Amino acid sequence: MDACHKLAKLFLGGVLGKPPNAPTGLKVVERCDGLEVRWAPGAPTSRYNSDVFVVELAPRTPKVVEALGPAFSGFAEFHRGPETRFSFDKLGAEQDFAVRVRCENRAGASGWVEIAARTRQVPTRCGGTGPDGAYAWDQTPTEVEVTVPAPPGTTPKQVSVTVKPRRLEISLAGVTAVAGALCGEVVCGEDGDFEWELRDAGNGEGKELFMTMEKRLRDVVSYDPAEQWDCLVAERGHPRVDTAHLRWTRATSTR
Repeated sequence: MDACHKLAKLFLGGVLGKPPNAPTGLKVVERCDGLEVRWAPGAPTSRYNSDVFVVELAPRTPKVVEALGPAFSGFAEFHRGPETRFSFDKLGAEQDFAVRVRCENRAGASGWVEIAARTRQVPTRCGGTGPDGAYAWDQTPTEVEVTVPAPPGTTPKQVSVTVKPRRLEISLAGVTAVAGALCGEVVCGEDGDFEWELRDAGNGEGKELFMTMEKRLRDVVSYDPAEQWDCLVAERGHPRVDTAHLRWTRATSTR
């Protein structure tokens, strides 16, 4: 941009400029300690505009909102500038937020574009836990392990496990512990039956169900976090772990 055009935008933006269009393509990359927000400018409305973007954040975790109260639980501005991305750092893990972005210039402002986001769970080794500790899971590049606490007095006859290539269902003593779509595909028989073990829990209190599923892999076994599962059940309400923090502490099994 030449100097004359810059001066024209500076002095004529308030007269010849027009209110901007809203940003488009708002996306969020979730981490266990923060969020990275990205967007694209809307279609230009005037060559004299000098647009800036405003980014705001609001907590949405019920306990946090209740603790902060109405005066401090609304949206707060975190960024104002021409950039089309912004990173929120030092946020707590497994917290819900709302992020909104709009465009402003001397002639006015666009409407807000809003997106919901949730920071990820900090992995335990290479897995995590389900909602309210309903289950725990871990993985190697080739396998996924699942552990489910059993209600007191549970017997093997009270255990039901069904595994499909993309779905897992586990119930113990009539209580459903896991039911939903898997993060990836696993190897299993057509009838859905699967081997499992009802064993003493590691903490010495009661029993737990333990099972191992084999991932259906592509040709290459990879330790790349981008190639690994970030959750056991890929449905709303089930935490996703931050795969950038996976710790490969065990050797991979062979197929």
